[in-house]
Amino acid sequence: MRPRGEIVSRVLRTLEDIDAIACDWRALERLCADPLVYFQSFDWCRNWVAEFGRSGKHRPYVVTLWDGDLLIAVWPRMIVDMAGIQRLETLGAPHSQYCGVLVRPDVLPVSEMSRYLRDEIRAAGCDVTISRAVPEGSVLAQILADKPEVEGSANMASMLDLSHFESSEHYTSQLGKLQKRNRNRRRNHLARLGELHFEVLWPGDAQFRKLVRLCAEMKRRWIAETGRVSVGFSMPGYEDFLANLEGDRDSLSGACLSVLRAGDRVVALELGMLRNGHYYAYIGGFDWALRDLSPGKVQMDLTVGWLIDNGIKAYDLLINPADYKASWTNTAIAVTARAEALSWKGRLYACAWLPRLRPALKRLHGQWPVMVERAGHVLRPGVCLLLYV
Repeated sequence: MRPRGEIVSRVLRTLEDIDAIACDWRALERLCADPLVYFQSFDWCRNWVAEFGRSGKHRPYVVTLWDGDLLIAVWPRMIVDMAGIQRLETLGAPHSQYCGVLVRPDVLPVSEMSRYLRDEIRAAGCDVTISRAVPEGSVLAQILADKPEVEGSANMASMLDLSHFESSEHYTSQLGKLQKRNRNRRRNHLARLGELHFEVLWPGDAQFRKLVRLCAEMKRRWIAETGRVSVGFSMPGYEDFLANLEGDRDSLSGACLSVLRAGDRVVALELGMLRNGHYYAYIGGFDWALRDLSPGKVQMDLTVGWLIDNGIKAYDLLINPADYKASWTNTAIAVTARAEALSWKGRLYACAWLPRLRPALKRLHGQWPVMVERAGHVLRPGVCLLLYV
């Protein structure tokens, strides 16, 4: 056993600081068994800081722990200044999904590690610290166990456990008759546009960057057509950030892009990430003009088959339950948000804004199209009269 040295903490505040420990960070990733920490990986965090962290609005605050010269923990955080409140957030929010911490196993008890990490968190001088999607049972959940859970923040991540399927054919054989019929019907209808062709591209492939941008463009169209709002998509440079992610075909790790064509026409795309046999279905897009043919569902079906045939154990549709996710998944992981107020402004944010005011505004936004339509029915006769006059 390696003799224990002096435990010290160090905060990385610049891209140069992050680059300086690239080898150590990546070595720690390889030792971390938790599959839900892709969004704490060096590639994700480094590229996010390079794209969004130089403006001053999102300042890196990456907490690291060292046992002598050995990196034993990385907790990627950032300081966000908004409306006079300084928040210590998960690095990469709102684009990052699960909130976690990379930990070298069997070096420090969680309780002792927690003390070092939380001392640095308080030293940031922020009004509030927020961890928005902490998976149940994770190391970070243990570290934050005594911190208040944000009221109403309980959520679920939907996943398809692929470990029971020997092959894509075995997976298909386990579907119900109606599921098989619907999936065959969708493929046959889509194939009338041209022969279906499915492939998975990786960074370095000639079309990867171009098609990642097309995937984001398709997703933007879906957001606009369905009346939704996405904070992440509203940030300039998002497509550049996604196109710059790394991935490796040989090790089946990092970013990859599922591509479905009908003839020469790209009809559906899905940008995902792989880590430790776990696949994150991050962004899906499809040709809106073909929405009645469900090209996105055909692409998902083919992606699942490719994952099974390549030994991947989980197809993760991420947080926020939805009807379509329920039809594709067979397991779930609970996630929750935790917040610690460190000032009176932080208490207002953690106790009033997060649990009450923000959800109320989201509900109002969701109801707004219906409210406008109802108002239109009432006002339409008067408007018609004015136009007539």
